[in-house]
Amino acid sequence: MDVMKGVHLSYYLRPTAGDGSRIQAPLSSFLEAGCGFGGSCLPKDVNALNAHGEKSGSAMPLLSAVIATNRHQPGEVIRMLRKHFPSLKDVRVAILGLSFKPDTDDMRESPAIPIVKELLAQNARLKGYDPAANKEARKLFPSNQLILCETLEEAPTDVDAVVLVTRWGQFEEVPEMVARLNPEAVFVDGRRMLDKNRFARYEGIGL
Repeated sequence: MDVMKGVHLSYYLRPTAGDGSRIQAPLSSFLEAGCGFGGSCLPKDVNALNAHGEKSGSAMPLLSAVIATNRHQPGEVIRMLRKHFPSLKDVRVAILGLSFKPDTDDMRESPAIPIVKELLAQNARLKGYDPAANKEARKLFPSNQLILCETLEEAPTDVDAVVLVTRWGQFEEVPEMVARLNPEAVFVDGRRMLDKNRFARYEGIGL
């Protein structure tokens, strides 16, 4: 997080507005540590460019590494949970964010999907919340696999762990909710969105 604050001081990523203030370019969000990117465009385009290069006889090591890393990132969330729970059987986990990015209900290629699938495979007990994508999530996961909460307040209650997958602004309220749990749940920050010092037990991508 500190490194990225330094990176974002670059004028390429934070141009100056007419009034002299600095504006953070939306493009810079792609440089944040995270549990993977998704959507209908970026994964498809990276794979298409990589395939085109291979078909043309040109190695594409950078794009291949991007694809492999993105495929690996959801597994990092599971690895961090396993540091605290050697077995995930019956561990109660709240998944915060199901869409591939904030401000959309789109779950195409969302990292939430492999995370939920792997937790289900390890017999964890799951509930989830997304401000926009609950309806889409129900098409993928029946209620006996993933309990969907109607409000954020419902999600981080009676759980052993909380996993943040999508960078929704309202998740800034989560530290206070987690602190009220007794014992306090493990918090896995899949987006390095929240200050680790606000949690008793924190795990974050890239730490």
